[in-house]
Amino acid sequence: MEIKHISLTEFNQKFTINDPKLTHGFERYFSKTINKIKDFAFGPFFWLIPDQSNMTIVAASPNIAQLTPFSKNDWIEKDAFFWFENMHPEDREFVASCLVINKELQENTTIEKAKNLKINIYLRMLDSKNNYRWVLMQFPEIMFNSEGKVISTLILTTDLGHLKVNFSRMMSLIDPSNNKNILFATKTDREKIIPLQLPIISKRELEIIQLMAKGLNSPQIAEKLFLAYSTVEKHKQNLRQKTGSRTAAKLIDFVWRNNLIG
Repeated sequence: MEIKHISLTEFNQKFTINDPKLTHGFERYFSKTINKIKDFAFGPFFWLIPDQSNMTIVAASPNIAQLTPFSKNDWIEKDAFFWFENMHPEDREFVASCLVINKELQENTTIEKAKNLKINIYLRMLDSKNNYRWVLMQFPEIMFNSEGKVISTLILTTDLGHLKVNFSRMMSLIDPSNNKNILFATKTDREKIIPLQLPIISKRELEIIQLMAKGLNSPQIAEKLFLAYSTVEKHKQNLRQKTGSRTAAKLIDFVWRNNLIG
């Protein structure tokens, strides 16, 4: 499967939706998901919400100035080109192409299935000091109109600078409906993505890994998730068996390298 790079102008054209019935209130629509993100964040993060009727940003997290060169007010009403300018020049068209692929998948299936598709993208973005660092971009919730067209998406960006892992530009697509986690690792020289079969990791196991990545030990995880200590240890044992990881550090490293944290 090839990623055909598109220009940012083409991206803007493909994502703009003319809907006279489109109403605002996007931040209110996504508020429950935003609150859940705070509970299980595994690193510093910020979020953005676009209005695809005019391709402008209508909401941003209050802390965005701590993780980008611009304040919340600077981001509001900026267009998609401004968003892409905060990405590394080598990553911009790649991200645009990945998002077009995701949009086509979402709009060519049922809304219920589309809501469960998870796309994760590794890329480089500017931090508050105008230095590029690796981030993980995710899209935890989507808003559709009555015709099944995407009109807005909650864009979550997590800073990966605190993790001692070597990253590379890539995209993963997780489809829970067929119980498969598929990693699409990019070959930048050939612009191809290669699907690799990965172990199935449950929602509870992902929650535990996320808390492990934040530095919590088993007793703290048990308290956080209202589980017995023995249950947490059993989940960790299952995870080590599934991933072939002998230690917690190697387990977290495996999950990050294979982009299973989504």
